[in-house]
Amino acid sequence: MLAARAPLVRAMIAQLLALSVPIANRDFAPLAGIGLPFWQVVVLQGAVAALLGLAFGLRWWWLPIQLALPAALFAARDLGLPPWLYLAVFALLLLFYWNSARGQVPLYLTNRATRVALAGLLEGRERGAFVDLGCGFGGTVIALARHFPEGRFCGVESAPMPWLVARLRAALSGCGNVRIVRGDLWRHDLSGYDCVYCFLSPVPMARLFAKAEAELAPGALFVSNSFEVPDRAPERIVEVGDRRGTRLLVWHPGRATG
Repeated sequence: MLAARAPLVRAMIAQLLALSVPIANRDFAPLAGIGLPFWQVVVLQGAVAALLGLAFGLRWWWLPIQLALPAALFAARDLGLPPWLYLAVFALLLLFYWNSARGQVPLYLTNRATRVALAGLLEGRERGAFVDLGCGFGGTVIALARHFPEGRFCGVESAPMPWLVARLRAALSGCGNVRIVRGDLWRHDLSGYDCVYCFLSPVPMARLFAKAEAELAPGALFVSNSFEVPDRAPERIVEVGDRRGTRLLVWHPGRATG
């Protein structure tokens, strides 16, 4: 049941359950003549929240968040910070990491070396249409739009703050062949694109590839940065050669319908 809920909900449930640690230390430990020092309780509370989060199916990158949150809240209280600051920080993080909270898709950014490799894949498709699903701050589509002025480039982003930054960057870039769309990638029609690129997470890859198979025209490319499609071996692997060890996995899913 919990696995079907949004990651943010599971993280909050784990934190609420972890509150049993300070409650038990305050109300029950003295009855047994035992008790932990304050900061040991805080560390234990964070550890319990992290372990519960893993048990609830949260991805590994939630672990440091769950560990640190109780300590951060108590430290802020001791510093006398105003209560509204917690809400402001939470709201700001949510604006940036909207997709992480809703669908286990962190904010991954494509580096310059990978953009060069992508440009190589697009040789011969200079006048085609390219979409970056989950474009973040828009760096990839803007760079490619400059490199291929006769092509058409679209970035799709649902997280509010990255979308806003991408829109501003696109407007200031002077590229008339790039557009940034705020929306759900699952509702974005792929049928008009010659290349679909994504740098998401392992979680949505099977479903996204099925969408590409259903919508892309024969000959169109589907390119995943680093994350594989379950049970579908890539037709080509491009080793970027950067410090990340980035690989571009390439398919022609439209062939299945051609």
